[in-house]
Amino acid sequence: MKSKTHLLLQYTSAGLLSWIISSSAMAAPLVSVGNNTDIFFNGSSSLRWSSNIFSDAGNEESDVSWIVSPGFEINVGRGVSNADLTVITRYDVVKYQDNDQLDTELFHLEALGSYETGRLELSSSFSFGEYKLNSGDRNVLADLVEFNDTKGDLEAEYQFSQKFSFSAGLVYIDREFQTYQDIFSNRETTRFPLNVYYELTPKLDLSLGYNYSKTDIEGGNSFGGVYDPLVGYEQDSNFFNIGLRGNIGTKLTGFFKIGYREVNADDTNLTTNGGVFNSSIDRSDRNMLGLDASLTWMVSSKLLYQLALSRDYDTGALGQFREVTSANLTGNYTINSQWTAMANLGYSDRDSTYIGRQEEQLSGGLRF
Repeated sequence: MKSKTHLLLQYTSAGLLSWIISSSAMAAPLVSVGNNTDIFFNGSSSLRWSSNIFSDAGNEESDVSWIVSPGFEINVGRGVSNADLTVITRYDVVKYQDNDQLDTELFHLEALGSYETGRLELSSSFSFGEYKLNSGDRNVLADLVEFNDTKGDLEAEYQFSQKFSFSAGLVYIDREFQTYQDIFSNRETTRFPLNVYYELTPKLDLSLGYNYSKTDIEGGNSFGGVYDPLVGYEQDSNFFNIGLRGNIGTKLTGFFKIGYREVNADDTNLTTNGGVFNSSIDRSDRNMLGLDASLTWMVSSKLLYQLALSRDYDTGALGQFREVTSANLTGNYTINSQWTAMANLGYSDRDSTYIGRQEEQLSGGLRF
């Protein structure tokens, strides 16, 4: 970006160190229906410490929270047919030690489905979740933000020949804020990914892709202490890419896409009203080098590392474009059949030159 007048470095959610002690009971089904349907109790509990629960760089406050999450899982298919379906639901009861005004109850639902034939593979998912938290891109003073996320996707891949295959998909994401609607913008995103794959080796494919994304943004916003209702507008994005998928190395698997991203909006400027804060948010056309990658390195049968990389645009609280660069590294170690250990380190940079603000976020954690 051309200018950076504000730098925010904060440790969020788990801070640099988060101990999560969890237990899960899903060894045997509670109920089996017929020959291909199982119902499990999938419950867990966790104790979490956060060094900065409000994601406030100027006034950090730590606290301990206890989370009890009863839930159920339904598996249909068991691998005996071409179709499989899994439905998972849980109910989080969250209690804070010092900030009991933040106590909450959150519902989550997820469904995963797949269907395979000789040449065609179909996969789909749907999820709904209630959230109450702050992060580097949304936070308020001395409180947490409540919002609902609804997501769904459908992807089909068809193999034309031994060397060529084609995939097309539909992705839907909806975020609706339940509190502080005067600050944050609701948004509804629809994506259409298209990919052509060419088999370089039996385990590695070359990919050529295009991803079109449309986001509808609406909601009131408060900027500089002045309330400015945001008139709804549409944001379009294109991503032309080339990449690899499959066994990239002897022990390295996943996918890697790099290419050209551009973003534009049908409303290019937003000016605050009232004359108290004379400014405008420039939403003119932008472009940059785009990146999307997810890689897994199997060091041994017990140890693996996972790396996720992204360079993309998203929408800030004021409806402005933001360049987002992120990296997340996770290590998983299997101690024995009952215990595993996980460590993660994440970094993200959200750059909003249009309002002279850049936000950097570093987070990490440990889990057993």
